[in-house]
Amino acid sequence: MINVAKRKSTRGYILLLNGLLFVSITFFLVAAIIAPVYATSQAATGSVRSTQSFLVANSAVEESMYRLKNGFTLHSSETLELGNATATILVSSGSDTKTIRVDSETDGFFRSIETNVSKGEGVSFNYGLQAGRGGFELGGGAVVNGNVYSNGNIIGSGGPRITGGATVASQSSPTADQSSTGPATPTNEIAFGGNATPQDFAQSFTVSTTTPVTAVRLYLKRTTTGWMNDVTLRIVTNKSGNQPNKTTLASANIDTYQVTTSYNYLSVPFDSTVSLTPGTTYWLVLDTSTTWGSNYAVAAASNSYADGIAKAGEWRSNNGGTWSAVSPSTLDSYFDIYVGGETGLIKGVTVGQNGGDVWAHEVTNVTANGTIYCQASNGNNKACNTSRPDPTEQPFPISDGNIQDWKDEATAGGVIVGNQTYGGADTAVIGPGKIEGDLNVGAGAVVTVAGTLYVTGDITVNGGASLRLALSYGSDPGVIVSDGNIKMSGGGTISGNGGSDSYVLVVTTSDCPDGPGCGSTSAVEVSGGTDSVILNAQQGTIKFTGGAIANQATAYKISMSGGTQINYLTGMADINFSSGPSGGWNVDSWSEI
Repeated sequence: MINVAKRKSTRGYILLLNGLLFVSITFFLVAAIIAPVYATSQAATGSVRSTQSFLVANSAVEESMYRLKNGFTLHSSETLELGNATATILVSSGSDTKTIRVDSETDGFFRSIETNVSKGEGVSFNYGLQAGRGGFELGGGAVVNGNVYSNGNIIGSGGPRITGGATVASQSSPTADQSSTGPATPTNEIAFGGNATPQDFAQSFTVSTTTPVTAVRLYLKRTTTGWMNDVTLRIVTNKSGNQPNKTTLASANIDTYQVTTSYNYLSVPFDSTVSLTPGTTYWLVLDTSTTWGSNYAVAAASNSYADGIAKAGEWRSNNGGTWSAVSPSTLDSYFDIYVGGETGLIKGVTVGQNGGDVWAHEVTNVTANGTIYCQASNGNNKACNTSRPDPTEQPFPISDGNIQDWKDEATAGGVIVGNQTYGGADTAVIGPGKIEGDLNVGAGAVVTVAGTLYVTGDITVNGGASLRLALSYGSDPGVIVSDGNIKMSGGGTISGNGGSDSYVLVVTTSDCPDGPGCGSTSAVEVSGGTDSVILNAQQGTIKFTGGAIANQATAYKISMSGGTQINYLTGMADINFSSGPSGGWNVDSWSEI
Protein backbone atom coordinates (compact mmCIF):
# COMPACT_ATOMS: atom_id res chain seq x y z
CA MET A 1 0.00 0.00 0.00
CA ILE A 2 2.82 2.26 0.82
CA ASN A 3 4.56 1.69 -2.55
CA VAL A 4 1.34 2.37 -4.48
CA ALA A 5 0.92 5.72 -2.71
CA LYS A 6 4.46 6.74 -3.54
CA ARG A 7 3.97 5.96 -7.24
CA LYS A 8 0.78 8.01 -7.33
CA SER A 9 2.61 10.96 -5.69
CA THR A 10 5.47 10.75 -8.17
CA ARG A 11 3.07 10.82 -11.13
CA GLY A 12 1.52 14.02 -9.74
CA TYR A 13 4.88 15.79 -9.64
CA ILE A 14 5.65 14.68 -13.18
CA LEU A 15 2.32 16.03 -14.45
CA LEU A 16 2.93 19.34 -12.69
CA LEU A 17 6.47 19.55 -14.08
CA ASN A 18 5.25 18.82 -17.60
CA GLY A 19 2.59 21.51 -17.26
CA LEU A 20 5.13 24.11 -16.14
CA LEU A 21 7.47 23.12 -18.95
CA PHE A 22 4.65 23.49 -21.50
CA VAL A 23 3.71 26.94 -20.18
CA SER A 24 7.35 28.06 -20.25
CA ILE A 25 7.88 26.89 -23.79
CA THR A 26 4.62 28.54 -24.87
CA PHE A 27 5.63 31.84 -23.19
CA PHE A 28 9.00 31.93 -24.94
CA LEU A 29 7.40 31.06 -28.27
CA VAL A 30 4.83 33.85 -27.89
CA ALA A 31 7.54 36.30 -26.75
CA ALA A 32 9.67 35.35 -29.74
CA ILE A 33 6.75 36.18 -32.01
CA ILE A 34 5.59 39.38 -30.25
CA ALA A 35 8.99 41.03 -29.65
CA PRO A 36 9.82 41.74 -33.30
CA VAL A 37 6.23 42.81 -33.96
CA TYR A 38 6.38 45.22 -31.02
CA ALA A 39 9.79 46.48 -32.07
CA THR A 40 8.52 47.00 -35.60
CA SER A 41 5.46 48.85 -34.24
CA GLN A 42 7.66 51.07 -32.06
CA ALA A 43 9.97 51.76 -34.97
CA ALA A 44 7.01 52.65 -37.16
CA THR A 45 5.58 54.93 -34.47
CA GLY A 46 8.98 56.58 -34.03
CA SER A 47 9.30 57.06 -37.77
CA VAL A 48 5.88 58.72 -37.89
CA ARG A 49 6.73 61.02 -34.98
CA SER A 50 10.11 61.88 -36.50
CA THR A 51 8.47 62.64 -39.86
CA GLN A 52 5.87 64.80 -38.11
CA SER A 53 8.65 66.70 -36.37
CA PHE A 54 10.44 67.23 -39.71
CA LEU A 55 7.27 68.46 -41.42
CA VAL A 56 6.55 70.89 -38.59
CA ALA A 57 10.15 72.19 -38.76
CA ASN A 58 9.83 72.68 -42.51
CA SER A 59 6.47 74.42 -42.06
CA ALA A 60 8.06 76.79 -39.55
CA VAL A 61 10.78 77.66 -42.08
CA GLU A 62 8.11 78.34 -44.71
CA GLU A 63 6.19 80.49 -42.21
CA SER A 64 9.37 82.47 -41.53
CA MET A 65 9.98 82.98 -45.26
CA TYR A 66 6.37 84.05 -45.75
CA ARG A 67 6.80 86.71 -43.07
CA LEU A 68 10.00 87.97 -44.67
CA LYS A 69 8.49 88.05 -48.14
CA ASN A 70 5.37 89.92 -47.04
CA GLY A 71 6.90 92.38 -44.62
CA PHE A 72 5.53 90.88 -41.42
CA THR A 73 7.59 90.91 -38.25
CA LEU A 74 9.96 87.97 -37.75
CA HIS A 75 11.33 88.04 -34.22
CA SER A 76 14.72 86.67 -33.20
CA SER A 77 12.99 83.94 -31.22
CA GLU A 78 9.49 82.51 -31.59
CA THR A 79 7.68 79.29 -30.73
CA LEU A 80 4.97 77.76 -32.93
CA GLU A 81 2.70 74.86 -31.97
CA LEU A 82 0.92 72.45 -34.30
CA GLY A 83 -1.03 69.67 -32.60
CA ASN A 84 1.39 67.91 -30.23
CA ALA A 85 4.45 69.30 -32.03
CA THR A 86 6.46 72.37 -31.06
CA ALA A 87 8.84 74.33 -33.29
CA THR A 88 11.28 76.89 -31.92
CA ILE A 89 12.44 79.48 -34.48
CA LEU A 90 15.78 81.22 -33.89
CA VAL A 91 16.78 84.04 -36.26
CA SER A 92 20.20 85.67 -36.42
CA SER A 93 20.64 88.68 -38.72
CA GLY A 94 23.50 90.20 -40.66
CA SER A 95 23.46 93.42 -42.68
CA ASP A 96 21.59 91.82 -45.60
CA THR A 97 21.34 88.19 -44.48
CA LYS A 98 19.44 86.05 -42.02
CA THR A 99 20.03 82.55 -40.67
CA ILE A 100 16.80 80.80 -39.70
CA ARG A 101 17.15 77.74 -37.48
CA VAL A 102 14.14 75.67 -36.48
CA ASP A 103 14.25 73.00 -33.75
CA SER A 104 11.11 70.85 -33.78
CA GLU A 105 9.98 68.21 -31.26
CA THR A 106 7.11 65.70 -31.42
CA ASP A 107 6.68 63.34 -28.45
CA GLY A 108 10.42 63.18 -27.82
CA PHE A 109 11.53 63.01 -31.49
CA PHE A 110 13.64 65.98 -32.63
CA ARG A 111 14.46 67.38 -36.08
CA SER A 112 16.33 70.60 -36.92
CA ILE A 113 16.55 72.65 -40.11
CA GLU A 114 18.77 75.64 -40.90
CA THR A 115 18.16 78.04 -43.78
CA ASN A 116 20.37 80.93 -44.90
CA VAL A 117 18.70 83.75 -46.84
CA SER A 118 19.92 87.02 -48.31
CA LYS A 119 18.13 90.14 -49.45
CA GLY A 120 17.83 90.44 -53.22
CA GLU A 121 19.59 93.42 -54.72
CA GLY A 122 17.27 96.35 -55.09
CA VAL A 123 13.64 96.80 -54.30
CA SER A 124 11.11 95.04 -52.08
CA PHE A 125 7.95 96.98 -51.31
CA ASN A 126 6.82 95.18 -48.15
CA TYR A 127 4.28 97.73 -46.91
CA GLY A 128 1.31 99.56 -48.40
CA LEU A 129 2.80 102.69 -46.91
CA GLN A 130 6.31 103.20 -45.60
CA ALA A 131 7.48 106.51 -44.16
CA GLY A 132 10.68 107.91 -42.73
CA ARG A 133 11.02 110.07 -39.68
CA GLY A 134 8.50 112.53 -41.11
CA GLY A 135 5.80 109.95 -40.36
CA PHE A 136 2.18 109.75 -41.54
CA GLU A 137 -0.73 112.14 -41.30
CA LEU A 138 -4.06 110.50 -42.16
CA GLY A 139 -7.30 112.43 -42.24
CA GLY A 140 -10.93 112.02 -43.21
CA GLY A 141 -11.82 108.79 -44.97
CA ALA A 142 -8.26 107.85 -45.91
CA VAL A 143 -7.82 104.05 -46.24
CA VAL A 144 -4.68 101.93 -46.49
CA ASN A 145 -5.46 98.40 -47.67
CA GLY A 146 -2.30 96.79 -46.42
CA ASN A 147 0.40 97.17 -43.78
CA VAL A 148 2.01 100.41 -42.66
CA TYR A 149 5.52 100.91 -41.28
CA SER A 150 6.85 104.28 -40.22
CA ASN A 151 10.03 105.58 -38.65
CA GLY A 152 7.99 108.58 -37.50
CA ASN A 153 4.62 108.99 -35.80
CA ILE A 154 1.29 107.94 -37.35
CA ILE A 155 -1.32 110.59 -36.54
CA GLY A 156 -4.93 110.17 -37.67
CA SER A 157 -8.04 112.32 -37.45
CA GLY A 158 -11.58 111.99 -38.78
CA GLY A 159 -11.71 108.18 -38.88
CA PRO A 160 -8.91 106.89 -41.19
CA ARG A 161 -8.44 103.10 -41.50
CA ILE A 162 -5.51 100.75 -41.99
CA THR A 163 -6.71 97.25 -42.87
CA GLY A 164 -3.41 95.52 -42.15
CA GLY A 165 -0.99 96.14 -39.30
CA ALA A 166 0.53 99.45 -38.24
CA THR A 167 4.03 99.84 -36.79
CA VAL A 168 5.95 102.92 -35.67
CA ALA A 169 9.63 102.62 -34.76
CA SER A 170 11.28 104.32 -31.81
CA GLN A 171 14.44 106.19 -32.62
CA SER A 172 15.70 106.00 -29.02
CA SER A 173 14.23 104.80 -25.73
CA PRO A 174 13.64 106.99 -22.66
CA THR A 175 15.72 106.30 -19.55
CA ALA A 176 14.63 106.05 -15.92
CA ASP A 177 16.01 109.04 -13.99
CA GLN A 178 14.26 108.22 -10.69
CA SER A 179 13.00 104.87 -9.41
CA SER A 180 11.20 103.49 -6.36
CA THR A 181 10.31 99.83 -6.23
CA GLY A 182 9.72 96.75 -4.10
CA PRO A 183 8.60 93.12 -4.30
CA ALA A 184 6.16 92.05 -7.04
CA THR A 185 3.66 91.23 -4.30
CA PRO A 186 3.70 94.50 -2.34
CA THR A 187 4.01 94.42 1.43
CA ASN A 188 1.96 97.63 1.60
CA GLU A 189 -0.46 99.62 -0.50
CA ILE A 190 -2.03 103.06 -0.40
CA ALA A 191 -5.71 103.18 -1.38
CA PHE A 192 -7.40 106.23 -2.87
CA GLY A 193 -10.42 107.24 -4.94
CA GLY A 194 -13.08 105.44 -2.87
CA ASN A 195 -15.67 106.75 -0.47
CA ALA A 196 -13.86 105.09 2.45
CA THR A 197 -10.38 106.20 1.32
CA PRO A 198 -8.67 109.51 0.55
CA GLN A 199 -9.74 110.84 -2.81
CA ASP A 200 -6.25 111.48 -4.24
CA PHE A 201 -2.66 110.29 -3.82
CA ALA A 202 0.65 112.18 -4.10
CA GLN A 203 4.35 111.25 -4.10
CA SER A 204 7.16 113.81 -4.00
CA PHE A 205 10.35 113.38 -6.03
CA THR A 206 13.36 115.17 -7.47
CA VAL A 207 15.22 114.74 -10.76
CA SER A 208 18.94 114.75 -11.56
CA THR A 209 18.75 116.20 -15.08
CA THR A 210 17.05 118.93 -17.10
CA THR A 211 16.29 116.39 -19.84
CA PRO A 212 12.50 116.59 -20.31
CA VAL A 213 10.29 114.16 -18.42
CA THR A 214 8.39 112.11 -21.00
CA ALA A 215 6.57 109.42 -19.00
CA VAL A 216 5.91 107.93 -15.56
CA ARG A 217 5.53 104.23 -14.75
CA LEU A 218 3.23 103.24 -11.86
CA TYR A 219 2.31 99.96 -10.12
CA LEU A 220 -1.48 100.15 -9.76
CA LYS A 221 -4.62 98.12 -9.27
CA ARG A 222 -8.33 98.73 -8.68
CA THR A 223 -10.87 96.77 -6.67
CA THR A 224 -13.52 96.21 -9.34
CA THR A 225 -13.83 95.42 -13.03
CA GLY A 226 -16.88 97.68 -13.18
CA TRP A 227 -17.14 101.37 -13.88
CA MET A 228 -14.85 103.77 -12.05
CA ASN A 229 -13.78 107.36 -12.61
CA ASP A 230 -10.66 107.92 -14.70
CA VAL A 231 -7.48 109.21 -13.08
CA THR A 232 -5.47 112.28 -14.07
CA LEU A 233 -1.74 111.95 -13.50
CA ARG A 234 -0.13 115.33 -12.80
CA ILE A 235 3.32 116.72 -12.14
CA VAL A 236 2.86 119.73 -9.85
CA THR A 237 5.12 122.08 -7.96
CA ASN A 238 5.81 122.02 -4.23
CA LYS A 239 4.44 124.56 -1.77
CA SER A 240 5.28 125.45 1.80
CA GLY A 241 4.56 122.65 4.22
CA ASN A 242 6.04 120.15 1.78
CA GLN A 243 2.87 119.28 -0.08
CA PRO A 244 1.50 119.56 -3.65
CA ASN A 245 0.77 122.97 -5.09
CA LYS A 246 -2.00 123.83 -7.57
CA THR A 247 0.38 124.52 -10.48
CA THR A 248 0.29 121.66 -13.01
CA LEU A 249 3.42 121.35 -15.15
CA ALA A 250 2.40 118.24 -17.11
CA SER A 251 -0.60 115.90 -17.14
CA ALA A 252 -1.95 112.73 -18.69
CA ASN A 253 -5.20 110.80 -18.47
CA ILE A 254 -5.35 107.21 -17.20
CA ASP A 255 -8.45 105.39 -18.44
CA THR A 256 -9.91 103.22 -15.70
CA TYR A 257 -9.93 100.08 -17.88
CA GLN A 258 -6.15 100.34 -18.24
CA VAL A 259 -5.88 99.58 -14.53
CA THR A 260 -6.45 95.90 -13.70
CA THR A 261 -7.73 94.30 -10.51
CA SER A 262 -4.30 92.83 -9.78
CA TYR A 263 -1.12 94.85 -9.57
CA ASN A 264 0.45 95.65 -12.93
CA TYR A 265 2.87 98.27 -14.18
CA LEU A 266 1.35 101.02 -16.29
CA SER A 267 3.50 103.45 -18.31
CA VAL A 268 1.81 106.80 -18.78
CA PRO A 269 3.21 109.27 -21.37
CA PHE A 270 2.54 112.96 -20.84
CA ASP A 271 0.60 115.06 -23.34
CA SER A 272 3.61 117.37 -23.52
CA THR A 273 7.07 116.98 -22.02
CA VAL A 274 8.38 119.21 -19.24
CA SER A 275 11.94 120.07 -18.20
CA LEU A 276 12.41 120.12 -14.40
CA THR A 277 15.10 121.67 -12.20
CA PRO A 278 17.46 119.13 -10.63
CA GLY A 279 17.31 119.02 -6.82
CA THR A 280 13.92 120.78 -6.66
CA THR A 281 10.96 118.98 -5.07
CA TYR A 282 8.01 118.13 -7.33
CA TRP A 283 4.96 115.93 -6.84
CA LEU A 284 3.25 113.17 -8.77
CA VAL A 285 -0.47 113.51 -8.10
CA LEU A 286 -3.07 110.85 -8.94
CA ASP A 287 -6.23 112.94 -9.13
CA THR A 288 -9.66 111.29 -9.41
CA SER A 289 -13.26 111.62 -8.27
CA THR A 290 -14.66 109.40 -5.56
CA THR A 291 -16.26 106.14 -6.66
CA TRP A 292 -18.73 104.62 -4.21
CA GLY A 293 -17.72 101.19 -2.95
CA SER A 294 -14.55 100.86 -5.07
CA ASN A 295 -11.07 102.32 -5.02
CA TYR A 296 -7.65 102.39 -6.63
CA ALA A 297 -4.42 101.43 -4.87
CA VAL A 298 -0.73 102.07 -5.48
CA ALA A 299 1.88 99.57 -4.35
CA ALA A 300 4.15 100.89 -1.61
CA ALA A 301 7.22 99.91 0.39
CA SER A 302 8.87 101.41 3.44
CA ASN A 303 11.73 103.85 2.73
CA SER A 304 12.06 102.68 -0.90
CA TYR A 305 12.81 106.22 -2.14
CA ALA A 306 15.15 108.54 -0.26
CA ASP A 307 14.21 111.82 -2.00
CA GLY A 308 10.47 111.97 -1.37
CA ILE A 309 7.43 111.05 0.70
CA ALA A 310 3.91 109.80 0.02
CA LYS A 311 0.75 111.66 1.06
CA ALA A 312 -3.01 111.24 0.66
CA GLY A 313 -5.65 113.93 0.38
CA GLU A 314 -7.67 115.97 -2.11
CA TRP A 315 -5.81 117.96 -4.74
CA ARG A 316 -8.65 120.08 -6.12
CA SER A 317 -9.48 121.99 -2.92
CA ASN A 318 -7.73 124.85 -1.15
CA ASN A 319 -5.03 125.82 -3.64
CA GLY A 320 -3.41 122.43 -3.97
CA GLY A 321 -5.52 120.49 -1.54
CA THR A 322 -5.36 119.22 1.98
CA TRP A 323 -2.85 116.45 2.54
CA SER A 324 -1.96 114.03 5.33
CA ALA A 325 0.77 111.48 5.91
CA VAL A 326 0.03 107.89 4.94
CA SER A 327 0.26 105.03 7.40
CA PRO A 328 2.95 104.09 8.09
CA SER A 329 4.51 107.43 7.30
CA THR A 330 7.69 105.81 5.92
CA LEU A 331 5.93 104.46 2.82
CA ASP A 332 6.84 105.42 -0.75
CA SER A 333 4.90 104.32 -3.81
CA TYR A 334 6.43 102.29 -6.63
CA PHE A 335 7.20 104.62 -9.54
CA ASP A 336 9.71 105.42 -12.29
CA ILE A 337 10.33 108.84 -13.81
CA TYR A 338 11.43 108.54 -17.48
CA VAL A 339 13.31 111.28 -19.32
CA GLY A 340 14.36 111.81 -22.93
CA GLY A 341 13.98 109.35 -25.76
CA GLU A 342 12.37 109.65 -29.19
CA THR A 343 9.62 107.09 -29.04
CA GLY A 344 7.02 106.15 -31.64
CA LEU A 345 3.34 107.09 -31.44
CA ILE A 346 0.24 105.78 -33.22
CA LYS A 347 -2.81 107.92 -32.61
CA GLY A 348 -6.37 108.27 -33.84
CA VAL A 349 -6.72 105.42 -36.38
CA THR A 350 -8.65 102.18 -36.80
CA VAL A 351 -6.29 99.29 -37.50
CA GLY A 352 -6.90 95.75 -38.71
CA GLN A 353 -9.43 93.69 -40.57
CA ASN A 354 -9.53 90.02 -39.54
CA GLY A 355 -6.30 90.64 -37.65
CA GLY A 356 -3.86 93.49 -37.91
CA ASP A 357 -1.63 94.33 -34.94
CA VAL A 358 -0.62 97.74 -33.68
CA TRP A 359 2.98 98.14 -32.49
CA ALA A 360 4.58 101.30 -31.12
CA HIS A 361 5.96 102.60 -27.85
CA GLU A 362 2.81 104.66 -27.33
CA VAL A 363 -0.67 103.97 -28.72
CA THR A 364 -3.48 106.48 -28.16
CA ASN A 365 -7.12 106.57 -29.25
CA VAL A 366 -6.74 103.54 -31.51
CA THR A 367 -9.31 100.86 -32.33
CA ALA A 368 -7.43 97.65 -33.13
CA ASN A 369 -8.71 94.34 -34.46
CA GLY A 370 -5.49 92.55 -33.49
CA THR A 371 -3.14 92.95 -30.54
CA ILE A 372 -1.86 96.33 -29.36
CA TYR A 373 1.85 96.01 -28.54
CA CYS A 374 3.00 99.07 -26.62
CA GLN A 375 4.57 100.38 -23.43
CA ALA A 376 2.17 103.27 -22.89
CA SER A 377 -1.42 103.79 -24.00
CA ASN A 378 -4.56 105.82 -23.56
CA GLY A 379 -8.08 105.72 -24.98
CA ASN A 380 -7.74 102.48 -26.98
CA ASN A 381 -10.23 99.61 -27.27
CA LYS A 382 -7.65 97.22 -25.77
CA ALA A 383 -4.97 97.35 -23.13
CA CYS A 384 -1.24 97.27 -23.96
CA ASN A 385 0.52 93.98 -24.46
CA THR A 386 3.96 94.94 -23.15
CA SER A 387 5.76 91.71 -24.17
CA ARG A 388 7.54 93.25 -27.18
CA PRO A 389 10.29 95.86 -27.08
CA ASP A 390 9.86 98.96 -29.20
CA PRO A 391 10.20 98.34 -32.96
CA THR A 392 13.34 99.61 -34.67
CA GLU A 393 13.70 101.81 -37.73
CA GLN A 394 13.46 100.16 -41.15
CA PRO A 395 15.54 101.23 -44.16
CA PHE A 396 13.91 102.56 -47.31
CA PRO A 397 13.47 100.06 -50.15
CA ILE A 398 15.37 102.06 -52.81
CA SER A 399 19.02 103.04 -52.56
CA ASP A 400 20.77 105.98 -54.17
CA GLY A 401 22.66 103.41 -56.23
CA ASN A 402 19.39 101.99 -57.58
CA ILE A 403 18.29 105.46 -58.66
CA GLN A 404 21.62 106.21 -60.32
CA ASP A 405 21.44 102.93 -62.25
CA TRP A 406 18.02 103.90 -63.62
CA LYS A 407 19.26 107.37 -64.52
CA ASP A 408 22.25 105.89 -66.37
CA GLU A 409 20.03 103.43 -68.22
CA ALA A 410 17.68 106.22 -69.32
CA THR A 411 20.55 108.52 -70.38
CA ALA A 412 22.03 105.74 -72.50
CA GLY A 413 18.79 105.77 -74.51
CA GLY A 414 19.30 109.38 -75.62
CA VAL A 415 19.00 112.94 -74.30
CA ILE A 416 16.25 115.45 -75.11
CA VAL A 417 17.10 119.05 -74.17
CA GLY A 418 14.31 121.36 -73.02
CA ASN A 419 10.79 121.08 -71.59
CA GLN A 420 8.48 118.56 -73.25
CA THR A 421 4.76 119.39 -73.36
CA TYR A 422 1.89 117.30 -74.75
CA GLY A 423 -1.79 118.25 -74.90
CA GLY A 424 -5.02 118.05 -76.83
CA ALA A 425 -5.13 114.99 -79.06
CA ASP A 426 -1.36 114.43 -78.82
CA THR A 427 -0.05 110.90 -78.70
CA ALA A 428 3.61 110.17 -78.28
CA VAL A 429 6.07 107.42 -77.40
CA ILE A 430 9.05 108.35 -75.25
CA GLY A 431 11.85 106.42 -73.58
CA PRO A 432 14.22 105.08 -72.88
CA GLY A 433 15.69 108.53 -72.54
CA LYS A 434 16.58 111.57 -70.46
CA ILE A 435 14.63 114.83 -70.61
CA GLU A 436 16.68 117.83 -69.49
CA GLY A 437 13.74 119.91 -68.38
CA ASP A 438 10.09 119.42 -67.37
CA LEU A 439 7.59 116.90 -68.70
CA ASN A 440 4.01 118.20 -68.98
CA VAL A 441 1.18 115.93 -70.12
CA GLY A 442 -2.30 117.48 -70.16
CA ALA A 443 -5.63 118.10 -71.89
CA GLY A 444 -6.30 114.45 -72.77
CA ALA A 445 -2.91 113.64 -74.26
CA VAL A 446 -1.69 110.02 -74.19
CA VAL A 447 2.04 109.50 -73.75
CA THR A 448 3.47 105.97 -73.81
CA VAL A 449 6.70 105.18 -71.99
CA ALA A 450 8.65 102.53 -73.90
CA GLY A 451 11.75 102.46 -71.69
CA THR A 452 13.21 103.84 -68.47
CA LEU A 453 12.61 107.60 -68.33
CA TYR A 454 14.65 110.23 -66.45
CA VAL A 455 13.30 113.79 -66.13
CA THR A 456 15.59 116.37 -64.55
CA GLY A 457 12.72 118.78 -63.86
CA ASP A 458 9.08 118.47 -62.78
CA ILE A 459 6.50 115.99 -64.08
CA THR A 460 2.89 117.17 -64.38
CA VAL A 461 -0.03 115.01 -65.56
CA ASN A 462 -3.50 116.61 -65.53
CA GLY A 463 -6.67 117.32 -67.49
CA GLY A 464 -7.54 113.68 -68.13
CA ALA A 465 -4.15 112.97 -69.68
CA SER A 466 -2.39 109.61 -69.43
CA LEU A 467 1.25 108.68 -68.97
CA ARG A 468 1.46 104.89 -69.25
CA LEU A 469 3.74 101.95 -69.96
CA ALA A 470 4.04 100.40 -73.39
CA LEU A 471 2.56 96.95 -74.01
CA SER A 472 6.08 95.75 -74.79
CA TYR A 473 6.83 95.76 -71.05
CA GLY A 474 4.51 92.78 -70.64
CA SER A 475 4.35 91.96 -66.92
CA ASP A 476 7.64 93.77 -66.16
CA PRO A 477 7.32 97.03 -64.22
CA GLY A 478 8.68 100.28 -65.62
CA VAL A 479 10.55 103.14 -63.99
CA ILE A 480 10.20 106.92 -64.22
CA VAL A 481 12.73 109.04 -62.28
CA SER A 482 12.49 112.77 -61.62
CA ASP A 483 14.76 115.25 -59.86
CA GLY A 484 11.85 117.65 -59.54
CA ASN A 485 8.32 117.54 -58.17
CA ILE A 486 5.54 115.30 -59.48
CA LYS A 487 1.92 116.40 -59.69
CA MET A 488 -1.14 114.43 -60.81
CA SER A 489 -4.50 116.19 -60.81
CA GLY A 490 -7.70 116.73 -62.77
CA GLY A 491 -8.04 113.11 -63.82
CA GLY A 492 -4.46 112.81 -65.00
CA THR A 493 -3.05 109.32 -64.45
CA ILE A 494 0.26 107.49 -64.47
CA SER A 495 -0.26 103.77 -64.95
CA GLY A 496 0.99 100.40 -66.13
CA ASN A 497 0.06 98.96 -69.52
CA GLY A 498 -3.31 97.60 -68.45
CA GLY A 499 -2.17 94.14 -67.42
CA SER A 500 -3.21 92.91 -63.99
CA ASP A 501 0.43 92.67 -62.91
CA SER A 502 1.80 95.73 -64.68
CA TYR A 503 3.11 98.57 -62.52
CA VAL A 504 5.09 101.74 -62.96
CA LEU A 505 7.48 102.98 -60.27
CA VAL A 506 7.64 106.78 -60.11
CA VAL A 507 10.64 108.04 -58.13
CA THR A 508 11.59 111.59 -57.22
CA THR A 509 14.73 112.81 -55.48
CA SER A 510 12.98 116.06 -54.44
CA ASP A 511 13.16 117.09 -50.78
CA CYS A 512 10.11 119.38 -50.96
CA PRO A 513 8.41 120.98 -49.09
CA ASP A 514 11.31 121.33 -46.64
CA GLY A 515 14.09 122.00 -49.12
CA PRO A 516 15.11 125.43 -50.46
CA GLY A 517 12.82 127.01 -53.06
CA CYS A 518 9.95 124.56 -52.45
CA GLY A 519 7.46 126.94 -50.95
CA SER A 520 4.50 124.83 -49.82
CA THR A 521 4.76 122.37 -52.71
CA SER A 522 5.31 118.72 -51.79
CA ALA A 523 7.63 116.39 -53.68
CA VAL A 524 4.61 114.42 -54.94
CA GLU A 525 1.05 115.76 -55.01
CA VAL A 526 -1.75 113.45 -56.10
CA SER A 527 -5.43 114.33 -56.37
CA GLY A 528 -7.94 112.28 -58.28
CA GLY A 529 -7.28 108.83 -59.66
CA THR A 530 -4.07 107.05 -60.43
CA ASP A 531 -3.70 103.44 -61.44
CA SER A 532 -1.11 100.67 -60.95
CA VAL A 533 1.42 103.16 -59.65
CA ILE A 534 4.13 102.94 -57.00
CA LEU A 535 5.19 106.34 -55.69
CA ASN A 536 8.53 107.01 -54.03
CA ALA A 537 9.86 110.24 -52.47
CA GLN A 538 12.36 109.15 -49.84
CA GLN A 539 13.69 112.68 -49.27
CA GLY A 540 10.39 114.54 -49.43
CA THR A 541 6.63 114.41 -48.83
CA ILE A 542 3.89 112.63 -50.76
CA LYS A 543 0.54 114.40 -50.40
CA PHE A 544 -2.67 112.56 -51.35
CA THR A 545 -6.01 114.38 -51.57
CA GLY A 546 -9.45 114.06 -53.13
CA GLY A 547 -9.91 110.38 -53.88
CA ALA A 548 -6.38 109.63 -55.08
CA ILE A 549 -5.54 105.92 -55.46
CA ALA A 550 -2.14 104.22 -55.57
CA ASN A 551 -0.79 100.71 -55.03
CA GLN A 552 2.14 101.64 -52.81
CA ALA A 553 3.81 104.76 -51.47
CA THR A 554 7.14 105.36 -49.74
CA ALA A 555 8.33 108.78 -48.59
CA TYR A 556 10.08 110.67 -45.83
CA LYS A 557 6.59 111.87 -44.94
CA ILE A 558 3.14 110.91 -46.24
CA SER A 559 -0.06 112.91 -45.91
CA MET A 560 -3.45 111.42 -46.82
CA SER A 561 -6.86 113.08 -46.69
CA GLY A 562 -10.28 112.89 -48.29
CA GLY A 563 -11.12 109.58 -49.92
CA THR A 564 -7.52 108.60 -50.62
CA GLN A 565 -6.80 104.86 -50.88
CA ILE A 566 -3.63 102.83 -51.00
CA ASN A 567 -4.39 99.32 -52.31
CA TYR A 568 -1.32 97.23 -51.60
CA LEU A 569 -0.79 93.93 -53.44
CA THR A 570 1.43 91.28 -51.83
CA GLY A 571 3.29 90.65 -55.09
CA MET A 572 5.05 93.98 -54.66
CA ALA A 573 7.36 92.32 -52.14
CA ASP A 574 9.02 90.58 -55.11
CA ILE A 575 8.97 93.05 -57.98
CA ASN A 576 11.65 92.19 -60.54
CA PHE A 577 12.53 94.97 -62.94
CA SER A 578 13.37 94.12 -66.53
CA SER A 579 16.59 95.99 -65.91
CA GLY A 580 18.20 97.11 -62.69
CA PRO A 581 17.37 95.62 -59.28
CA SER A 582 15.04 92.90 -58.13
CA GLY A 583 13.33 92.52 -54.78
CA GLY A 584 12.62 89.93 -52.15
CA TRP A 585 14.63 87.45 -50.10
CA ASN A 586 16.68 84.70 -51.74
CA VAL A 587 17.33 81.26 -50.21
CA ASP A 588 21.08 80.66 -50.25
CA SER A 589 21.12 77.29 -48.46
CA TRP A 590 18.79 74.79 -46.77
CA SER A 591 19.94 71.82 -44.72
CA GLU A 592 18.91 69.50 -41.94
CA ILE A 593 21.29 69.63 -39.01
